[in-house]
Amino acid sequence: MTNRFLHYGGSKYILNREGEARLQRVLEAVYGGGVNHQWFTLYPDSPTPCSLLIAPGVPMSVETEFEVGDDARAR
Repeated sequence: MTNRFLHYGGSKYILNREGEARLQRVLEAVYGGGVNHQWFTLYPDSPTPCSLLIAPGVPMSVETEFEVGDDARAR
């Protein structure tokens, strides 16, 4: 199993599959749908939901961290 992280604003956030799917929809709306910007709530069901501004020019990246023993060639 791989760990996925969102790098945003100098911080690193855990990104689960559901969160990554929601992020993808927001990115498509901002970059493909002509929306100027959109707020993305990373952890909507937690006491601290963590809202991030998704907009053109705001740097972010998604990192895949493989666990020891993972074989990247098998993917």
